[in-house]
Amino acid sequence: MPLYTVTARDPSGRTISQVKDAPSVGDLVAELRKSGLIVTGVKSEGGAAPGGGPSNAPTEAQAVAKSQGSLFKKKVKVSDLAAFCRQMSTMLRAGLSLMDSLETISAETENPSFKGALDGVIMDVEAGSKLSDSMRKYPDVFNSLMCSMVEAGEVSGSLDTILEQLGHFFKRRHKLQSQIKSATAYPKFVGGFFILIVTGIFTFLVPQFKELFTKFGAELPFLTKVLIAISDAIVQYWWVTLPAVAGAIAAFIFWRRTPQGALAWDRMILKAPLFGPLTIKSGVSRFTMTLSTLIKNGITLDQSLEITARTLGNIILEQAVLDARQKLIQGYSLFQALTESGLFPGLMTKMVKVGEDAGALPDMLNDVTEYYEDEVQSAVGAITSMIEPALIVSLGAVVLVVILGIYLPIFGLSRAAAKGAK
Repeated sequence: MPLYTVTARDPSGRTISQVKDAPSVGDLVAELRKSGLIVTGVKSEGGAAPGGGPSNAPTEAQAVAKSQGSLFKKKVKVSDLAAFCRQMSTMLRAGLSLMDSLETISAETENPSFKGALDGVIMDVEAGSKLSDSMRKYPDVFNSLMCSMVEAGEVSGSLDTILEQLGHFFKRRHKLQSQIKSATAYPKFVGGFFILIVTGIFTFLVPQFKELFTKFGAELPFLTKVLIAISDAIVQYWWVTLPAVAGAIAAFIFWRRTPQGALAWDRMILKAPLFGPLTIKSGVSRFTMTLSTLIKNGITLDQSLEITARTLGNIILEQAVLDARQKLIQGYSLFQALTESGLFPGLMTKMVKVGEDAGALPDMLNDVTEYYEDEVQSAVGAITSMIEPALIVSLGAVVLVVILGIYLPIFGLSRAAAKGAK
């Protein structure tokens, strides 16, 4: 088991420092709490702060959580957060302390990144930090929306209720994400199969016929020459073709991650014939769902808009919400601010106006969320039903072109042979 240098205070207030082994930081903190010690710092062996005091350097648990975005780290999913919120709410309502609830969930968590973050939160809470402040140290795990709502729950004394609402929120958000993914799952499968079949044709089939055509010295049609050139690029010049394709993909990914590239890509997505309307509807659903949840729990409207903007997943929509927030601060109503963006559907903005006028904005936003969740589901079904036959027709067209390119020279050879026989 790993060794840790732990700094703690005993019941008399005396600071002690010692090296102990434990499966994880959470297990170590739990063991020391049972001994009556209050943990103030934990470092892996060899990394303790001078003088035995707590260090400002990240603990091992923090390092694990903050590296969760790495290629080799398992990401924390929305479903993980939904389960965490529901479990925390249930245990707090059952009378368990905050520390006991966190430790119980950490012990049962299988995701190493999430467990690392929870262990770090446990250590900070044990040292006297608020839960919301501890969670803010792990922005890749606990987003600003969750931290703000937890802080509101701490201030109002209704942490269990707010965690329950967060659980429902993340559950609905997970459902929405699943609907979006289902719109692209089958097309990705068919597209991958399409690429595999076409690669097989140009790798194995076309070279066989190329040898046949070369042997008979046949004059090849233009289409056949093109097919043979593609086959040669794949088979004979793979050492050039593969790096070129890989380089193009890497360049696209790099461009996509630049501010200019991300902006251009998100704008392109919004204008796409099928996925543009789907992106708008899913963005509206996520926007109204998040905004309603925040307002219901006492977060101010301008702060709620700022937090909500970060959850939309599209830079254009995010900027539109931030612009609306600025107009709201200048004295505009939310309806006016959203309408001037020109991005949000008229139905949504009209419902917002009704909610503002009636003083029931959160409830009206919730109704909008339910409506657009149904719209997203319908759009997903429509896109899937349109893409499936389109991909099948495309695959058939490619196969037809290959067959024509292969058999046209054969027909020519057959005619030539027939004339020679006469």
